[in-house]
Amino acid sequence: MKKLFYFIIILIFGACSVTTEETEDNTNYGTNEGSASSPTELTVGTAKSGSVGRSGYSYYKFTTTSGAGSYKLAISSLSITDSWYSAASMWTQIYSNSGYTSSSRFDSESCLADCILYFDYDSLDNNTSYYLQMYGYGAVSYSLTVSKGGSEGSKSNPVELTLSTAHSGTIDNLNYYGDSYYKFTTSAADNYTLVMTNSDSLDCQLYSDSAFSSSVTYSSYNDCTVGTNLSETFTGAASSGSSSGLSANTVYYLNIDGKSSTVKTTTYSITVAPEG
Repeated sequence: MKKLFYFIIILIFGACSVTTEETEDNTNYGTNEGSASSPTELTVGTAKSGSVGRSGYSYYKFTTTSGAGSYKLAISSLSITDSWYSAASMWTQIYSNSGYTSSSRFDSESCLADCILYFDYDSLDNNTSYYLQMYGYGAVSYSLTVSKGGSEGSKSNPVELTLSTAHSGTIDNLNYYGDSYYKFTTSAADNYTLVMTNSDSLDCQLYSDSAFSSSVTYSSYNDCTVGTNLSETFTGAASSGSSSGLSANTVYYLNIDGKSSTVKTTTYSITVAPEG
């Protein structure tokens, strides 16, 4: 009788053991990196292996040490496992401050495989920290590399042009995206000419304020005609129906923007000089 009792106990524990193994959750939840208050640092130009957990977030930041302009994020060796979403992907959002608030988010992109994110081709300020939030539809592993893009300058940090001196420039050339920002200081009240040797289609606008919001208006608004080898004479504001030229000893702000239908980096030489 005692042996029968022990045998029944063994059967009960054995059944429990089998049940436990059958219902065990073997999902790979992955590992999150950093936090909103302490994001993992990325060095521009250096690859960093990382991961984000299933339905979790990883946080990163990088500082624009290569100058103002566009930056891009290359995501390579991307692997997504145990995804609960049919279109397994990873989302990346970029913010302009460490609060990771919706008001500071200026781009959001997703990847299903290795990809390059251009952050909407926005121009970033120099020596400024920007913040990344990664979200995984599964356990995700990857390698991240932030690098400088093709566009130069930003609204807050435009590249300064020296009058009558050619400057070699580049831009991420894509229609309605991709901008390079410049400024120059006039010497005397005069018309000023812009001459460029761009082989791809580009456009330009001239502004009187550092926010690049107030066009210097006269005739065709001092905008270039879209095309290659840009040229334009900046005649200033209208005065009794005639040109008054640009003001003396005044800073003006120049925006070059892309017009290509496909993504490309365009190089050019740009010169601004007084006409007289």
